[in-house]
Amino acid sequence: EVIHILSEPYFNKKLKDYLIGDELPPTDSVEFLFLVQAQKYNGNIVRKIMNKVGISDYYLKKFIYKYDLREISSGIYIFPSKPIDGPYLFQLQYSKAVISHETALYYLDLTDVIPKRTIMSMPKKYKLSQLYSTKNSHGDYKKSYSTFDSYKEKEEVVVEYSENDPILVVNNELIVTDQKVQKKSFNDNPLFVTSPERTISDVLKPNSHTEEEIKVEAIKKYFELYPSNTIKLRRTAKQQNVLRKLDEYLWNLRLD
Repeated sequence: EVIHILSEPYFNKKLKDYLIGDELPPTDSVEFLFLVQAQKYNGNIVRKIMNKVGISDYYLKKFIYKYDLREISSGIYIFPSKPIDGPYLFQLQYSKAVISHETALYYLDLTDVIPKRTIMSMPKKYKLSQLYSTKNSHGDYKKSYSTFDSYKEKEEVVVEYSENDPILVVNNELIVTDQKVQKKSFNDNPLFVTSPERTISDVLKPNSHTEEEIKVEAIKKYFELYPSNTIKLRRTAKQQNVLRKLDEYLWNLRLD
């Protein structure tokens, strides 16, 4: 009884941004579970996550209507007063997507340069044209399109979520489990990011076009953060065929 009495003001405070009025639904109700999940992911609602915790499509449709959720794309919604978490939603929709390259450097504290776009790696054989040729590629809050980068002399695919930096999607070599780490998005949702070793290997590849200053800064910071991981870094670089390039940097920076 004491726990029940104390829990009500706690949840009223925790869920206040999601309530209609001040009334909290019964803690044993499906609606309460829905609001708890909404708060957990900062208002970003994904059908498959709701289904996984026991909220059926029937109830989800009721709550979408009741709470006036905005539809981002098929099966993905957002509370009206909450920010869209583009990288988090993209990874949920495309489970093999991993934040990589310069963006990963920033998430890993290997650079101070704030990225102007989020780079996401997809498997090498994935047809990126699928991202902008589907029926869900254009909407009020999300759009996907291709553009030609004259500097790289290649076509690029960009996905834009409203209120977010654009997501540049690139093909990349296989990113295995131990080359991924989990970080928090700027909206405090879980994200998969390439590991420090894989990230440095990726930016050393000729097709990354990462600025020289950023490469040097990243390698220096890596050795500040992981001074005993030289073997691990070189092993990953060898797997990605950039070991010779890495060794050149290590020699010039006297980090070998």
